[in-house]
Amino acid sequence: MGKGFCTLDQAGKLTLNILLTGSSGYIGSKFVDLFSDDYQIRGLDTNFFNTGKSESKISKLNKDIRDIDESDIKGIDIVVHMAELSNDPLGQFSSSLTKSINIEGTKKLVNIAKNSDIKKFVYMSSCSVYGQNENIVNENSPTNPLTNYAKAKVENEELLLNNEFPFEVKILRNATAFGYSSNHRLDLVVNDLTYNALLNNEIKLLSDGTPRRPVVHIADICNIIKLLIEQNSDEKILINVGSSKLNYSVKEMALKISHLTKVRNLTFGSEDKDQRSYNVSFDKFEKLFPKYEFLFDLERGVSDLIKNDKFYKKTTSSIRVKKLLKLLEENQLDESLYWTKSNG
Repeated sequence: MGKGFCTLDQAGKLTLNILLTGSSGYIGSKFVDLFSDDYQIRGLDTNFFNTGKSESKISKLNKDIRDIDESDIKGIDIVVHMAELSNDPLGQFSSSLTKSINIEGTKKLVNIAKNSDIKKFVYMSSCSVYGQNENIVNENSPTNPLTNYAKAKVENEELLLNNEFPFEVKILRNATAFGYSSNHRLDLVVNDLTYNALLNNEIKLLSDGTPRRPVVHIADICNIIKLLIEQNSDEKILINVGSSKLNYSVKEMALKISHLTKVRNLTFGSEDKDQRSYNVSFDKFEKLFPKYEFLFDLERGVSDLIKNDKFYKKTTSSIRVKKLLKLLEENQLDESLYWTKSNG
């Protein structure tokens, strides 16, 4: 991968130095749990939702992405960027804050990286950029972002794709994530339906379940990040991350979860505020990584959730937007989502 700041680990082996923004988040904490022995990871996170469970495995910057500076990226080989308001409902929380954190924060990080010696920039985008589309969509399809979160993803993709940088650019349009994490989330469709099936002995959908939404397990997302980290390629890569075997309607997911949890109380509604629906082609991913075998299909992923959910206690952080509202109500965060001085 060329000359960088690779350092020697305790065994005398060269290892890459990675800046992982959002290191304490849902996917970030999973990446740390899986690969902290493979890389020297410097985490950066605001700690809005931090559990502290992965902290001892990495060096950590308790910092907002909007405040990142040159010193934070010094000695780094690869940036893996996840530190944004993390999903569509949270993005709707405030359009101005979504712009400030997700767009301006990312732009600042990219500009700092441009003047550094990093070799690769890996960005977490989302299949949410497709919005609502009746056709099968691929990386060349027009985007149709319906939410502030998805609009920010499109703008950040364009920044990375339409400009030249002295580092490799890899963009992952992830399908809807699911699976258990040490910093777990219940505001994702599969996680939510599985947990509530076990807790309440019912599966209740507000919609009729017809929207289509591909899913991908967070362990597979992390493995694919690792593949891109290890891959030597100067070309910019934009790929849908998921499998053709994991394209489902929400109703199909609910029926599968009903079968696996043995919860028969399954109801559907008609209200459908969330208009996102897309059937995604993963042909490009399969051509780039023909030998990759996904660790989790929906059945195995839900079975793993069931095993972990039996011991998981729901917290305010489980629903990200609820945790932010709580921090605001308690004046731990100011209106710009910065920690107040007493909590900084």
